[in-house]
Amino acid sequence: MLAFLSMAFLIYGVMHIYALSKVWLAFPHSLGLSMALALWGLVMTISPLIIWQLAKQNWHSATAVTSWVTYIWMGLLFLFCCIALLFDFGHALATLLGFKWPLNESMAFRTVGLLALAMLGYGFVEARQIQVEEIKITTPKLSPAIGRVTIAQISDLHLGVMLGDEFLERVIAKLREIQPDIVVATGDIVDGQGDNLNELAQHFLTIKPSKGAYAVIGNHEVYAGLENSLRFLRNAGFIVLRGESAAAGGIILVGIDDPSAGALGQEARVDTKKALASVTKGDFIVLLKHQPVVDRETPFDLQLSGHIHGGQIFPFGLLTRLIYGVRTGLTQLADGRWLYVSRGAGTWGPPIRIFAAPEITLVTIESENK
Repeated sequence: MLAFLSMAFLIYGVMHIYALSKVWLAFPHSLGLSMALALWGLVMTISPLIIWQLAKQNWHSATAVTSWVTYIWMGLLFLFCCIALLFDFGHALATLLGFKWPLNESMAFRTVGLLALAMLGYGFVEARQIQVEEIKITTPKLSPAIGRVTIAQISDLHLGVMLGDEFLERVIAKLREIQPDIVVATGDIVDGQGDNLNELAQHFLTIKPSKGAYAVIGNHEVYAGLENSLRFLRNAGFIVLRGESAAAGGIILVGIDDPSAGALGQEARVDTKKALASVTKGDFIVLLKHQPVVDRETPFDLQLSGHIHGGQIFPFGLLTRLIYGVRTGLTQLADGRWLYVSRGAGTWGPPIRIFAAPEITLVTIESENK
C-alpha cells in the first residue's frame, strides 16, 4: 500500500510539474508567477492527504469543500495533461516532417485549456446520466415453476462527502422503476473519506425487493472503517454476505469480502468452501465479488463484480483491461460460466465520467424449461 501511494503521489506531482510548466511558458515570466505556481502545485499535490486529515477530525464542511476543489482540479489536470501531450506529439511530428506548427506556447495553452474545460463539463454531465443495462441468461438450473428471477446490481456508489442525498435518490428512483426481485450491492457503496451515513441508509429502506437485498464489501468499505461500513449496509436493509451463501428466488447467492480487508489487518472472509458446503450441483450460483478476478476453483454460474468503473475517465478503461484482463459488461468465460463487470453508478476522485456512463444492471435469469 505504501509503495502504491508513493508511486501515485510521484505521478501526480509530475503531472503538476508538466501542466504548470505550460502555464509558465504561456505567460510573461515573473517571480510572483513562479511562486504562485510552485505553491499551487505543492498544495494540490498533497491535497488528498489534507482531505484525509480533515475527515479524521470529522470536519464535514471543510472536508466537503476541499474534496470538491481537489477532485475537480484532479479531473481538469488529467484532461489537460492528456490533451497537451497530444499537442506536443503533433508539434514534434510536424517539426520532424518539416512543417510549421501553427500554435505558439500561449495559443497552445489556451486551446488545450479550453478543450480540457469542455471535456470536464461533458464528464460532469455524463456522470449524472445513470443507465439501466439489461442482460438475460437462460439456464436449465432454474425451476420452471419459478420461471425467472430479476436481480438489480448496484456497485461503486462511493457515498460520502461528494455523493449524497441527491445522487442516491437518482439511484433509488431507477431501482423503483425497474422493480427487481433482488437487489445486490457489489462493493464500494460507501467511500473512504468518512462521513455521517446514517441518513443515507434510510433511502434504501424505501425500496422493498420481494426476495431481499444482499451486499458484499469492497475496498472502500474497508478504508471507511469496516465496522462503520457494515453497520451502514445493515441499517440500509442489506444482508451482508461474508464468505456466506443465501437462497433467494430459486438461486443461490454467494458473497465474499474484498481481499483489501486482509491487507489492512482486518479479517477477510474470502474462502467460499464453507459457503458452498450446502450447495448442490443443480443450483444456479451467483457469486458476488467486488473485484473482477475469476477464481477457476470457485464454482459459480454467474459472477457479478464492479470496482473498475469502466475506467471512469477515458483512456483509463484501456489500462484497467490490461490490469484485470477483463472488459466491462457481460463475458462468457471459456468454461461456459458468465462474468458481468459493472461500470458502477458513482465516481471516485474527479466527479466526472468520460465514455464510461454510470449504470445499474438488471439481470434476468430465466428457466430454459419454462
